[in-house]
Amino acid sequence: MNTSTVRKALGTIALALGLTAVTQAGAAPMAPHEKTVQAPTGFTFTVGHTDQAFRPIAPLNGMPTNREVFLDDTFYGRVDAGGTGTLKAGYLVACAVDLTVGITLGAGVGFDAGFQVGLGGATEPTLHAGFGPDLSAGAGIDLSIAPGEVQPFEVGVKELAPGGTGYLVSRDFHVSVHRCGGPLTIRSYTILEVDSPEVSGREAVYGDPIFL
Repeated sequence: MNTSTVRKALGTIALALGLTAVTQAGAAPMAPHEKTVQAPTGFTFTVGHTDQAFRPIAPLNGMPTNREVFLDDTFYGRVDAGGTGTLKAGYLVACAVDLTVGITLGAGVGFDAGFQVGLGGATEPTLHAGFGPDLSAGAGIDLSIAPGEVQPFEVGVKELAPGGTGYLVSRDFHVSVHRCGGPLTIRSYTILEVDSPEVSGREAVYGDPIFL
């Protein structure tokens, strides 16, 4: 079966599943979220995110079962004096049908250079590093997601100083999904774990779901 025949067949499947081609557009902004927790001792900590936006683009190979999107977000956490915290942030990706997910983290971030995640069907994970046009180093691990499974992808981790606010600033976080025959859902998460002499705690916020 040649490439043209495969593409036509996938196009027919996409129409049957209600999938349509994605055209590039401006970033779609989304609502911020924030939570503040107060312990019985009066110790407080806050976790949230803001500046979230997404820009879906048409896949380079034109396949209707592939999706690509660029994600922006600013994740943050605040801890009262006398306590420390660990801020963790990322995205949850899910598709109702078999898929391969690839993620690249470019130079437009407020922390270390990026990584790439995807799946090539190999029995052993593959790892590679190099320099791209955005001048960032990257390492990649291949993963698979079973139908209906939710796969988390970590953007970064940051230690918070006592009484301070810390940020993870992520821009143009590239998500590429292959062989997704149904709706693709992406949702951001921000988790803050704190510790003080009297209190240990944890809180999380989740962004509104993105449907592609």
